[in-house]
Amino acid sequence: MGWRHVLAATTLLVGSSAASAAEIAIEDFFGKWRGVEISIDDTEQAPKLSPSDLDMAVTGEDVGFRIRALALGREPDGTLVARPIDATFAPTETPGVFAFDPGHRSLLSSLFADPTVGNPLEGDTLLWARLQDDALHVYSLAIDHGGGYALEHSTGRLTGDGMATRYELRAENDRVVIVEGRLERAGD
Repeated sequence: MGWRHVLAATTLLVGSSAASAAEIAIEDFFGKWRGVEISIDDTEQAPKLSPSDLDMAVTGEDVGFRIRALALGREPDGTLVARPIDATFAPTETPGVFAFDPGHRSLLSSLFADPTVGNPLEGDTLLWARLQDDALHVYSLAIDHGGGYALEHSTGRLTGDGMATRYELRAENDRVVIVEGRLERAGD
């Protein structure tokens, strides 16, 4: 999955507010969520978004999880566009860290390469997730046309009335855009 196609970044969620950080498990994230508020710090850079653009679903997938949501991608000219994302993550040997899982692989590909680890130097996007304390973070790292980097970081935390989300895109240490929002459980 190359950065030219989509820089995968999603708005994510956290488990039950009654659970402490030590009790949070990936299963606490499962469900359908509906966006109810959104704010964008740079409306000139970002595409026009509404709260419903934050809608998402997180489901169990084998031993990991799957996220279906909206992502922001960059066109070669730098324009930000909204695109759907459907990404699956599998646990790694590091507790709380999940690697992007591209799905079923052939025996040949598993013998010669590990496609769950994208190589940004080859035009791939490196995508991973981390469950830490009371938040789920998703990161995306890609190399742009000039050899610089684009880093996306999405975080979600549960609040008393739903979930607060934050998405940040950085390019060469400059913040490009921040999208914040609030979601509520839509039902399962």
